[in-house]
Amino acid sequence: MTQKYRAAAQDDLIWHELDSMTLLYHRTSGITHMLADPAPAILEVMEGLSLSAAQIAAQLTATYEIEADIDSEDIVLARLEELCGLGLVAHVTG
Repeated sequence: MTQKYRAAAQDDLIWHELDSMTLLYHRTSGITHMLADPAPAILEVMEGLSLSAAQIAAQLTATYEIEADIDSEDIVLARLEELCGLGLVAHVTG
């Protein structure tokens, strides 16, 4: 079975854009995170949905100009695991 992920509820997040970074305050933990691309885009794609890394990569590829020779699914998967470690994304069972 393909692993799916769910982002923290949008009501629990406060976003602030800074040049090339995004500050993201997570109300539940009380922690402000500094995120670089593609992490903010991944969270935006996931809003309210349980998705696999492949589904997120496909959506990002459709939205942004991503080179064909880049394995976007591996990049998304690595960022998802980092976001899980920060408590901004969770593994979904079932």
